Amino acid sequence: MSIFGKTLASMGIGATKVDTRLEKSSYRQGDFINGAVYVQGGQVEQRVDDIYLYLVVQYHHEGNSAEYVLDEFRITEPFVIGPSVSKEIPFEFQLPYDVPVTTSGCPVYLKTGLDIRMAKDPGDVDGIEITPHPLVHQMIQLIEEIGFELRGVTADFEHYYTQQPFVQEYRLAPLLRFQDVVDQVVVVFTPHDHEVDIILKVDRKAVDLMTSMEEALDLDQRMTRFVVTQAEYESGQLARKVESLIVKQVY
Repeated sequence: MSIFGKTLASMGIGATKVDTRLEKSSYRQGDFINGAVYVQGGQVEQRVDDIYLYLVVQYHHEGNSAEYVLDEFRITEPFVIGPSVSKEIPFEFQLPYDVPVTTSGCPVYLKTGLDIRMAKDPGDVDGIEITPHPLVHQMIQLIEEIGFELRGVTADFEHYYTQQPFVQEYRLAPLLRFQDVVDQVVVVFTPHDHEVDIILKVDRKAVDLMTSMEEALDLDQRMTRFVVTQAEYESGQLARKVESLIVKQVY
């Protein structure tokens, strides 16, 4: 092993390379991710101290782009990879239930890195699509059946306590029955295994002097919190409960 070869490897030239391959590209919140990291030895023998996976979300706030590490996973003990040797390291981990869903301004991806002493990290980046937890998806459909339409998912950086930089708000516009009295319904979901915590906010439309004053003072929003279980959803009684909560916040 020449000094010249070591120097080139430390610069990333002819060094160990890494490629992460996932079982699929789309996952729901709370799903397990299965895949493997493929390590390809370079021109010289190198010691790999760690291989790590970072679950990362990218977001934009106040004109700036930033990354936030949602979780990280160490998937191997130290090992030595010989010249031109291939090594496959399988892995499995569970996505957090509160991982943000993928939107155009909020991509989620896995970053893979090798910790090689005195060498450039030959990391890999793999985008993944995150879709809503099944119960979240069912609740959105239920609210749409009541008389609303999902218009988008936005990031709120100010109004909720969370360890993450932001909370995602699902915004639904009223159809027919509620058009004259509601501007929008905003829903925040915090999913768990078999239930989801819900914050439901109704933005009332200004229809008279009182509601116009409330809107001007940013007091036109009514909020309620409740928990929905999978069993409750499957009971068939939930639509009436949610509709009642919306009506109470409007009138």
